[in-house]
Amino acid sequence: MTNTYLILTKAKWESKLPAKLKTADRLSWNEYTYKDVEKTGKRMVDKYDYYPSDDNTKAEIKAYMDDCSVDYSSSDTKAELLEKLMAEPHSVPQVEKEYKYTEQEVDTTTLQDPTWKESSDRFGKTGNPRWNNDNTKVLVKYELAIADGTLDQVKGVSGITALSHSEAIEEMKKDEWSGESE
Repeated sequence: MTNTYLILTKAKWESKLPAKLKTADRLSWNEYTYKDVEKTGKRMVDKYDYYPSDDNTKAEIKAYMDDCSVDYSSSDTKAELLEKLMAEPHSVPQVEKEYKYTEQEVDTTTLQDPTWKESSDRFGKTGNPRWNNDNTKVLVKYELAIADGTLDQVKGVSGITALSHSEAIEEMKKDEWSGESE
């Protein structure tokens, strides 16, 4: 990007960008609408909604211990099972569970059709527009890409004069530009 100073006639400043410059990566932009899309995911959750206690049956405690790989004897009492479970370090048994969630995705993309002024305001890469004394021309600083040909295409638009920094300084010294912004 290079700083370029443009002098635009008032009519050009208020007119729409030419089609060749109206791309989302140049002087225009896209606006989007979104839609909700339901998706499915998987996550690990606790297999049991309890931690074994005296309130559980012996079969429930054994099932929990099997899932935790905690050894026990089939003849152990409920109290012995709980004691072995507490004594052996183990992780809470987990299972994979599917769940649904909503995600927003782009539904439509619309390339905007801005004026030069709207493009200048939107991108914020410009200096404060300066109007000549009779408000027929505006001088504004733009950052324009050289490599992709944007600058050359802007120079080719009728009603626009492109200036370098030093040329813009010389232009601003003229009596015509003694006024402030509109």
